[in-house]
Amino acid sequence: MADIDILIRGGRIIDGTGNPWVYGDVAIGGERIVEVAPPDALSPEDAGEVLDATGMVVCPGFIDIQSHSIMPLMRDGRCISKITQGVTTEIMGEAWTPTPWGGRIEAALGPNAAAEVPEWAERPKGWRRFGDWLAAMVDVGVSPNVGSFVGGGTLRQYAMGMEMRAATPDELEQMRRLMAVLRADLPARRLYRHGRAHRHKRDRRPAPRRLYHPYPLGGRRDF
Repeated sequence: MADIDILIRGGRIIDGTGNPWVYGDVAIGGERIVEVAPPDALSPEDAGEVLDATGMVVCPGFIDIQSHSIMPLMRDGRCISKITQGVTTEIMGEAWTPTPWGGRIEAALGPNAAAEVPEWAERPKGWRRFGDWLAAMVDVGVSPNVGSFVGGGTLRQYAMGMEMRAATPDELEQMRRLMAVLRADLPARRLYRHGRAHRHKRDRRPAPRRLYHPYPLGGRRDF
């Protein structure tokens, strides 16, 4: 039996596989769950810390697959409002992302960034690649694991600002070139599409969508 740092006792265990819940104890060693056992099968004397989960559910962390926590994580990396609900992984970038910055983007974090997140307001001006934003979050520290798409709105804004019109062929090509750079920049990646491929009305060629990078930043345990 591996050393037990934390022993969670007496909870209703839901393992995420679809199995019925059971009462039991969960032993954690380091950053891993080392054993799931029947109630009282593991000795509290062998654990560095014991948590009484009586009347509670012990389950895998929830994944928020359409998170809007970009700004909240900048305000408070602990992300208390999500962690206390059991959310341990945030997938962001459904509409926009702080990176890449440049092109016709004037305010990567929006016009109110100086008031909402003053310590972050100027940082995006130095971010040219998608990973720069995630690396900055690693540096300051965040509680949940984080993944993100490259925001489709960010690609569009990079090429054509906030103009409400169809993109020109040159602007579409600029978006595609930018997406190619972003794809080459990330060590792990896959294209993400909503159902069928989105095509721009002007030339029917596939328009750039979003890039998902499963970039774990975490301090929480998903199991």
